[in-house]
Amino acid sequence: MSDINTNSALSGLISKYGTDEAKAKNGITSTTSTESSEGIGNQDVFLQLYIEQLKNQDPTQPQETGDMVSQMAEFSSLERLTSMASEMSNMTEALMSNQALTASTLVGKSVFAPQSSATITEGSAVQIRTSFPDDALTNKLEVTDSAGQTVKTIDLLKEEFAWDGTNDAGEAVPSGEYNFKVTSRNADGEVTELDTELPARINSVTINGEQGTTLNVQGVGSLKLSSELEIIG
Repeated sequence: MSDINTNSALSGLISKYGTDEAKAKNGITSTTSTESSEGIGNQDVFLQLYIEQLKNQDPTQPQETGDMVSQMAEFSSLERLTSMASEMSNMTEALMSNQALTASTLVGKSVFAPQSSATITEGSAVQIRTSFPDDALTNKLEVTDSAGQTVKTIDLLKEEFAWDGTNDAGEAVPSGEYNFKVTSRNADGEVTELDTELPARINSVTINGEQGTTLNVQGVGSLKLSSELEIIG
């Protein structure tokens, strides 16, 4: 019995019976086309070629058992790969559908995003988040209106703070756009302006765009759904 060579079995089969010219040389008169849009990778094409080989082999020199086993093993592998590809395709479609459904439920909610200004309604609160440096001695939040006037100054003790929408006199500020600036001072008196994150509304969702599925956030732009995001109800 000859050695089984699964890498050469299919190529040998194709070279002998995979084209009209090769079939003619081997006395095959079947009009079945072996050229399809799916090519030789189609398991039906493979099986047709194999049957043609068995029908037209030389009775005085039948195919060796090893070659037959090798070709059948090749066919079995092809069938398994075809099944796996179909299952992977179904899984991908299911994941995409689930992602689209999840993303659609986020429209109208808010997400913490890097920004330093927000439009507020009179009497409403705004959550502000930052990160204090390790050498911070004091941290201060300054809220200014659209005209650049300071309406409130607050000493921050925590990295996340909710401004209640009032000025230094305790009065509710009118609706409008307000800016938030957080600074940190160390023991040497050095002052550093810190990054801030504010809630931003999710206006819409883009499914499977150039950057994948993204959230279209007001005042921020597109944020990838795969990014680390903190959604605010």
